[in-house]
Amino acid sequence: MRKAGLISILLLGGCFGHSGIRPLRPLEIPLAPYREVATTALTGSLMYEGGCLLFHDDQSGAILMPVWPVGTTFNGSAVLFHQPAKADQWVTAAQEFLMYGQPLQWPTLGAPTYQPFRQECGAYRPFFVSSVRPAN
Repeated sequence: MRKAGLISILLLGGCFGHSGIRPLRPLEIPLAPYREVATTALTGSLMYEGGCLLFHDDQSGAILMPVWPVGTTFNGSAVLFHQPAKADQWVTAAQEFLMYGQPLQWPTLGAPTYQPFRQECGAYRPFFVSSVRPAN
């Protein structure tokens, strides 16, 4: 019984790491309340790397971490983009599309909800997505 307790403590400890921040769940994406203001338009495609759903900008080659409006979901191969008062839109990974929104800084995403994303995907700058449409 002691061994089982010790093993479970070690396993649970590995899940949280030293920082106390939980790891990302499979297919988890960052969500935030919808913001209509878009200051930037980027053309590129989505990629899922290292547990992070990322956007590759075709023009600059930059990789960003999209922050999606609440209600958006990801199933592993496509995002169902939710924009209030509009029909939800599918965006498939590797499909070229136009993404409108605004760049964010990690400090503006200070809520504990975003800490797993900062820990796992922090090398990439966050970008709030206001709308999407096909690139063509």
